[in-house]
Amino acid sequence: MTMRNICMSLPAPTGIWFGVAIVLTHFSAAAASASPAGEACRKEICSTAVTSCMHTDQTLNPFARTEAEKQSYCATFFNGCMTRNISADVPWYSPETLTRFLKCPP
Repeated sequence: MTMRNICMSLPAPTGIWFGVAIVLTHFSAAAASASPAGEACRKEICSTAVTSCMHTDQTLNPFARTEAEKQSYCATFFNGCMTRNISADVPWYSPETLTRFLKCPP
């Protein structure tokens, strides 16, 4: 019996949560077994993303109007990036950056 069959045989909410639990377990296992080379690769890319964020005009952003707020706002992207939570709708995560990120060792 495949995982899909197991999830399909469960009531809808249970099947969905079972599937989510499997995915989260997979990602947490991957994060726990991250290689030093992969961590260094991601750290370099994430640091570059924060630097790029700091160079953008954030005056209209209510979370980053002052320089201190901007620094705090941009720093949040480092943590998100390192935990592989990347949003492609911000300019400092260019398609090239995302491609480089995906090429990092696990």
